[in-house]
Amino acid sequence: MLSVKDIHVYYGESYVIQGVDLHVNEGEIVCLLGRNGAGKSTTFKSIVGYLHPRKGKITFEDKDITNNRTFKNIRLGIGYVPEDRRVFADLTVLENLEVAFSAVNKADIKWQVEDLFEMFPLLKKLRNKKGGELSGGEQQMVTIARAMATNPKLLLLDEPCEGLAPVIVEQLAEIIVRLKENVTILLAEQNAYFALSISDRGYVIDKGKIVYSGSASILKENEEIQKRYLAV
Repeated sequence: MLSVKDIHVYYGESYVIQGVDLHVNEGEIVCLLGRNGAGKSTTFKSIVGYLHPRKGKITFEDKDITNNRTFKNIRLGIGYVPEDRRVFADLTVLENLEVAFSAVNKADIKWQVEDLFEMFPLLKKLRNKKGGELSGGEQQMVTIARAMATNPKLLLLDEPCEGLAPVIVEQLAEIIVRLKENVTILLAEQNAYFALSISDRGYVIDKGKIVYSGSASILKENEEIQKRYLAV
């Protein structure tokens, strides 16, 4: 479904991503693990179209999207949940979701608001609460639900459990596993335990390079890799 081949990405003259290769098959949950500043978010921004590689190729469903703008990739079926939870603080939960639906062509709408409330039961209870009044975990659910409103085939989740309490992280894990029934997921995380517990495969990135790839179950038991590249 998604193929990232030898991409090289710069911020100004800073050489951030140095030849990353990864792929995601339809129906998988794949995680990209690494410490803060390792290159996870930059890789995601390159996939979704906020940044463009100077070298390398990104394909989605066999289409070259390397130099696509973000809106085009979203229309192709790539959903993106950034790490900074961009919830509209003055809008209610319901209004936040309705904004997302308004950006989708009517012919492409698969879900209705009630479908999203079924996926995220807590949001149904909070439907009239303003975004700025929500907890971090509640805001994260809104941003994921909003991304699902665009009917993605592939969902990019950037640091979804950052700053969340352990009990909320557990709830989020359950939600992501349920979402797998409808969407393929690529997940960027520092929390290796969380990510590997719900993923099929994993990649480890360090200083802009992929240093390990393999099944999540094997990586979960690889203490050497975790200590060297993931321990804080």
